[in-house]
Amino acid sequence: MSVASTLPSPHLRGDTTFDMYSDMDDINLSTVIPHHVFLPCDNPRNVVSPFVAEMVDLVVYVGMFPVLVTFGIITNVINMAVFARQGLSDRINLCLFSLAVSDTGFLLFLMCGKSYALISLLDPVEGNYWQKRHYTLVLATSLGCLAISNITTALIAVERCLCILSPLKAASFFKTRTMGVVIVVVAVYILTVLNTALGIKYQTVRVTNPLTNTSTFISRLSPTYLRYRTLIDIVYSHVLLVTLPFISLVVVIVSTTAIIVRLQVTSAWRRQSVSNVTSLEKQELTVTRMLMTVCCVYVTCTTPTVTRALVVFSRVPGFLITGHLCNIFKISIALSHLLEVINTSTNFLIYVKQSSRYRCTLRHMCRCAVTVGSSGLGDLLADLSVRDVLSV
Repeated sequence: MSVASTLPSPHLRGDTTFDMYSDMDDINLSTVIPHHVFLPCDNPRNVVSPFVAEMVDLVVYVGMFPVLVTFGIITNVINMAVFARQGLSDRINLCLFSLAVSDTGFLLFLMCGKSYALISLLDPVEGNYWQKRHYTLVLATSLGCLAISNITTALIAVERCLCILSPLKAASFFKTRTMGVVIVVVAVYILTVLNTALGIKYQTVRVTNPLTNTSTFISRLSPTYLRYRTLIDIVYSHVLLVTLPFISLVVVIVSTTAIIVRLQVTSAWRRQSVSNVTSLEKQELTVTRMLMTVCCVYVTCTTPTVTRALVVFSRVPGFLITGHLCNIFKISIALSHLLEVINTSTNFLIYVKQSSRYRCTLRHMCRCAVTVGSSGLGDLLADLSVRDVLSV
């Protein structure tokens, strides 16, 4: 079979067309397709078959994501309500509220972007199109929210570390208003840069095979990106996708380790001196342990993602969506996203388990909701009974 029988004639989605594969009798594929066009993952050098990669996508994105994302969105909304009720004038409440907001945004946009797996079950062509198109706004916003969550978690870890090591410095360095301004500025910067960079970087191309009359979609790098490639790669890939997550992870690991060591030393000293611990100290210790659990879960679930980004950054041969390890690359993305979703969906369980103040506020809010609901129902029944009497 000639190469021409298996290669399509591509068209941009819309009115613009171009003929990349005209007059292609037995021409080497590498001499025809430009290096910036994403190739399919059917290279015979692939260690994993495309079928396995597609099955992993289905299990993760169709089987597990809907349940985890739904649970995560609901619980993060509850987290926002609880911390807002406790008061955002407290810097920890503000940080945890911001973390819940960014986690909710990440879950929403990630599920929207990965919905191509479900769409593909109904219409493979449209599912493939949506898979390529989500490299713009949806992917950029989900990555941005994830980056904001990383920075917020790092801020929480550093704040707790200073509170344990030097409380006076923590009070002067980490004022509530300052932390709020930092989070807002970082969020605006990250979302703006990611949406601009990804909006410029990719084009989605419709490819049609005239022999089989089938269509598919591929993504390729835009001419604008190729013109300013170095600048966009530094700002987008090197800084936001590699350096920033790596620094956040290292900061969380170092801060968490310092806190654990200090807590062990303090606990040993208290056992020897047999001193009484005040209620304020107990509350501070409980909050610290809860936040340390959040940081530990973050480190466990984020390390594979950062490792994958470093592997890509180090340019391991073939470990790209366009390389001969394409299917392994796709599986690593699916598993990394799964861990990220678990990380952003489990904070509610940690808060409920370890924070008595959180449980008390949540119970109070639930009682208020039940009281309001029952009083509203009572008013409705009373109103109906009055109408019945008047009608009689």
